[in-house]
Amino acid sequence: MSTILKVDNLNMLYTSGNRQLSVLQGINMIIEEGETVAITGPSGSGKTTLMGLCAALDNPTSGEITLFGNLINPLSEDERAVMRNKYVGFIFQNFQLLPSLTALENVMLPLELQGIKDAEKEAALLLERVGLKDRMTHYPSQLSEENNSA
Repeated sequence: MSTILKVDNLNMLYTSGNRQLSVLQGINMIIEEGETVAITGPSGSGKTTLMGLCAALDNPTSGEITLFGNLINPLSEDERAVMRNKYVGFIFQNFQLLPSLTALENVMLPLELQGIKDAEKEAALLLERVGLKDRMTHYPSQLSEENNSA
């Protein structure tokens, strides 16, 4: 089994004026290929901060994060963007879908940015896997509608 994500002594502080808020303290974890992991906790406990750090969206105050064998802390923003594009998939709480694109087009976009050939076919297969085969031409605002009329 190979290690997908390793977090060593991760700390995150936010500064607001003269005050520092410690959001994460001494977090350690290893996620191996094939594992399913749930990050749980009350609102404000640092779950979103931890996910953002592990996905190379931000840099920790201290500690190290290794993603697929690559230490991400010293990477530039451009290098972190390449890592995210190659290794990270996120489903945000508010989805971050582009409202002017259909479900199919929203899924195609990152595939096209990765240079995947036949992105439309791949996007259609992915939507089918998550039960949205019949909603591919719907816009984000239409995806949660009870009825399936377009």
